[in-house]
Formats: sequence, C-alpha cells, structure tokens
Amino acid sequence: MKQALIVLLACLSTSSWAATGDTTVIRTHNDVLIQTNPAVGNTKYYAWAEFPKLEPGKTYRNVRLELDMRCPSNLSCGEWDYLNHIFIGRRRGNYNDTLNWEIARFITPYGLQFDKKWGHTWNWDLSDLESLFRDSVEIYYMHTGYEAKNDRGWIINMRFILEEGPQERPITQLSYLYRVNAPYGNDSLFAARTPERSWVSAENTTTTRIKIIQTGHGMDKPSNCAEFCPRQRFLYVDSVCQDTSWVWREDCGANPVFPQAGTWIYDRAAWCPGQSVEPYEFEFADSEGSQHSFDLGMESYTKTSGSSNYQITAYRVEYSDYVHAHDAKITDILSPSSDPQYSRFNPICGEPQIRVKNSGSDSIFALDIEYGIDGGTLSNHYWAGRLGAGEETTIQLPYSMDWTRTSDEFIARITKLNGQADEDPSNNTRKVILPAQTPTFTDRVVVLFRTNNAPMENYYEFLDAAGHVIYRRDDFTAKNTIHRDTFQFYNGCFTFRFEDSGTPNPDYPLNEDGLSWWANSTDGSGILQLRDAWSGGVLKVFNGDFGTNLIQHFTVGYTLNTENPKPKSGALKVIPNPSHDGFGVDLSDLSLNPSSPADLQLINLQGQLVLARRLQGGYSQLQWISTQGLEPGVYVVKLRQNDDLYSQKIVVY
Repeated sequence: MKQALIVLLACLSTSSWAATGDTTVIRTHNDVLIQTNPAVGNTKYYAWAEFPKLEPGKTYRNVRLELDMRCPSNLSCGEWDYLNHIFIGRRRGNYNDTLNWEIARFITPYGLQFDKKWGHTWNWDLSDLESLFRDSVEIYYMHTGYEAKNDRGWIINMRFILEEGPQERPITQLSYLYRVNAPYGNDSLFAARTPERSWVSAENTTTTRIKIIQTGHGMDKPSNCAEFCPRQRFLYVDSVCQDTSWVWREDCGANPVFPQAGTWIYDRAAWCPGQSVEPYEFEFADSEGSQHSFDLGMESYTKTSGSSNYQITAYRVEYSDYVHAHDAKITDILSPSSDPQYSRFNPICGEPQIRVKNSGSDSIFALDIEYGIDGGTLSNHYWAGRLGAGEETTIQLPYSMDWTRTSDEFIARITKLNGQADEDPSNNTRKVILPAQTPTFTDRVVVLFRTNNAPMENYYEFLDAAGHVIYRRDDFTAKNTIHRDTFQFYNGCFTFRFEDSGTPNPDYPLNEDGLSWWANSTDGSGILQLRDAWSGGVLKVFNGDFGTNLIQHFTVGYTLNTENPKPKSGALKVIPNPSHDGFGVDLSDLSLNPSSPADLQLINLQGQLVLARRLQGGYSQLQWISTQGLEPGVYVVKLRQNDDLYSQKIVVY
C-alpha cells in the first residue's frame, strides 16, 4: 500500500539542494492503520519517499526517525507486545537496488485498556545510516503478530528529520553484516546462523563501530529463554573476544508507557513492551587497508523443550578522524520537556537536565552554558568535569532561573568550551517545547499511604529545588496499614518521589511492580494520595499500577508563570568579632524556615572553603564555630537557605 508523500522543508528555498544547517522533514506513513495478519503472522506497509538531493560531498550530520502511535477512533488498540520492524527496501535514482535493511525495531505495548486519547512518540538516531537517504527510497513498516484484526489495531505516523551538515567523524564505509533469526538452546545451530564476516577497512578509516540490534524471544525449558533469561553476548574481532555484554534490559518497570494491560513490568532480553529497541555499540581502533573479521557468540545453553530465538541485525560503520578538535554539542533536553519518553519526570519546576556530547578529538574540561525560557532572561552555568572524545553526559543545571513564559520553548546553549569558542557553534543550541506547568499545592501536604502486603518495598521522600532531601520515610513494616503524615513547606519548588524498589516480599520476590498489579495478587493492593492538610481536599491520586516509582513536582506559594518570592539577604550577627578561640553565629533574627535545611560556611579570602556545616532538624539558633588551627586573617561567614543568603566578615587573630 503506497502512501502519499508529504515533504516539509524547514527553510524556504528555490532549489531542491539542501544547504548547511537546513532541516528537512520527510513523512512516509501518514495515519496508517496497522493490524496483524493471523494467517501469516506479519503485515507490511510500504511507502516511497523522495529525499532531497545533496551536492556531491555533502552529508547529513543528523538523521532522526520519529514514530507516533495512537488508538484508532473506531477500534481498540492492539492487545499484545508484538515485534515491529522498519526497513529500507528498494532504492531508485542513482542507486536502483534493493536493500531490505532493518533500520529500527520497536515492540508494541499491551494496549487493550488504552482510551481514545492515548498516544506516544518514539525516536531513533539514524545518523550512522545517513548515506542511505538519497533520492527515491522505499520505507516499509512490518507489524508482526497473530491477534484478530476485526476490532483492534494501531494508527501510525512516521517521519524522518534530516539536518544537512558535516559529520563529526566522516563515515568511510557502511556495511550490513546480516539480519538473522538465530535459534537459542543449540550452540551449533546458533553459530551456523551467525556466520563470521570478514572485510578490508576503507581508505582513511581510523575507527570501526559494530552496531547490533538484538532481542530475545520465546519461553523454552528449563530457563524461559530467550525472552526471560539474561544471557551474555561475546563479540569477537579478529578471532579474539573483545567485548562481553548482557542481552538484557532491566528498567521495564520505569517504562514511560504505563500502565499497560499485560506483563509490562517484567524485564526482558533487551526490550520492554511499548519501547524502542536501542542498538548495542562497540568500537575499536582501526586503520585503512587492515583485514578484519567479526563474529558474534552467546553464552552456551541447551534447552530441553520449547522454542527460543534471538532476532539479530548487525552493521559495521567505519569512520575517519574527528573533523574538529574542540566541539561540544547538546544532544537532548530531558527536562523541562514535552517528549512523552520523559513524561515520568516532567513537568518540572527545579533543575533542568540536558545531554551534552564531546564531538571533537580533544577532551572537554569546562563548559559555559546559558539556558531558560526562549525570549526571556537566560541563566548561566559553569560546568567542570571531563568528557573524552565521543563521550556523553547528563548535566543538571541550577534551578534558580526565570520561569516566566515569554514563549513555549526552553532553550539551552553552549557559549564556551574550555574557556574558548567552540569550533562548530552550529550544534551548540537546542530547543524543546515546554510541558504543562507544575501544579501549585498548599504549604501543608498530607501523604495518605495505605501499604499493601509488601510494605518494605516502599519509601518516599520530598526534595527541594536543588535536589536535597528534606523529608524521607522508609520505615514501613506493617501490612495493609494506613499512614497519614503531614509536612510543612515554605514557598518554593519541591519534588515528591515514591519508590517501590526496596526489599521485596519473600512470599513473592517480584519488585518494582507498584502498589497494585493484576499479575501479583500476593502483594495485594495499596493506596497513595497527596492531600491538602488545611481542607482535607485531594491534591493528587496516584494509580497503583506504576512499576518502579512515581515522581511529582509541585510549587508552593507561587506558580511558574508568576514571580517567585524574592530571596532575602543581609548581614549575619557574629560575636565576638574579632575572635581568637571561636565565635558564635546568631540566627535568631533571620526568620529562617525550621523545616528547610540551611548551609553554614566559613571561607578564607582566597575563596577556599574552611568549614561547612549542614543545619537541619531543629538546629540551635546560636551556632558556635571554633577557630582553633585557623591561620590569623580575615574570613567570610555565609549562611544559605534556599535562595536566601546572609554573610559577615570575621577577623581571626
């Protein structure tokens, strides 16, 4: 079935040639109904896409595939966790060939209970495959499974987002090693299905990456392989085992698509229901003209009955040297973000999180970053650390920023790298659509929690905007017991985190399965609510089928579209001053919030921290600081509580 081609150009142009930095969106599947074919176990949905021309020698520096899925308006969502594959099929134009290369893999969620408003988006980074997206390309989506098709299915939309520009490491050669369905439980059969591959490295190659898309399926005896048995994978380069890894995914309980109708929380062989399959990657140093071989092996295993297999797709990507020595890029913004994949910890009112990658050959030790609501007053952050070539990290940015919604976008930008200009500033900026605002709660919140039969699996905590734990309770031991705990808050931003990852129930040691889950009746059912202590009204009711944890951000005393109460500052009362043996810091006149921790510091004139003391839990209003062992001189005493800062100089003699 062919779909009408829709090409959207992000930049207006009178030519079909893409220019550096231009972003092109190619939609291949537009509101396509996908269903199973019980007679054969798979259905294919074809579409031809006309990708823009590139001048000779030009490349795409970023290629991303986005998949949207929702329930049909006149049908139920699909019921089972079925394998879905996305392929490049035939090509026309300068190539005129047939590839049938799998470029992405996805597992449908257990969607029978989803309502008509449900929808989700997943994406894949396909930048290593950028050379395939030229001229006319056939893209086909394969949906597998055997469920009845008369009353259920899915609606999908699929698009490719391509950004023209030089690659951080030019690709010298791309090779499809194989796509196989390898039976597991018979070592010789597995070895026969995953043959050794040999090659000679291309001109200018300095590094080679092996990319493997691998998922395990089937439930045999004696170990429920390959879906529910973690097993080790061995990568052999030139007949030597160079890498060992587990074919396993252990975070299914944190799935952003929740709750689902089936066994969605069970960890599986490199996949979770309702999630994309991420390739496993291994790199090694290489040189042009070198002869190499690659082979894949699995931990030895013999089944006694049943069927099990690994579906494996493998690529080889060769690169030359990095184009730039000093190049950092922001690869993603995790929060604030409206991306459904980050819905478990959004919206926020505290610390934004971004992903940063070193795209140059030299190490990064420092980054200057500006961030905030696009069009508003931006904040600045200095990050210090170490990122080697190709490494990536998550950076938490300070929470003290202007949340006034001057636009619907959050922006983050790298302004300096190691104290100097970035060689390629074109990838230093990223924007995302803001999510809904965090709710505003009363200053007295009640946690109403009725335990289930596994109370020791649970604990909860409240954190301030900087991520400090201000309240925590982890002493639940009584089954089916109601707890009402009241907490006092000051004006600010807070996070409530509830975990189901503690000591499991010995009667049924399944963990990270929420407070109530249909497949674990042994644990029973619990209740969790947040209530207004003043009125008794309900602030938030949580669904007990949440898997690993729940995260709720909220503000007290203000909303994010209004001005946060101004921070206080002033002088500390320090006596005696000058001091010889020690001095007292009098806090009685500062109107500090006793429910919020405070930090007391003593700093010398060189900016070095001499003393640090955390004040919390009914601290004394007079803090005594000994000066024994200090060098005579001038020091600064600082007291910080949230955004409030007080200070005073002290002379030690």
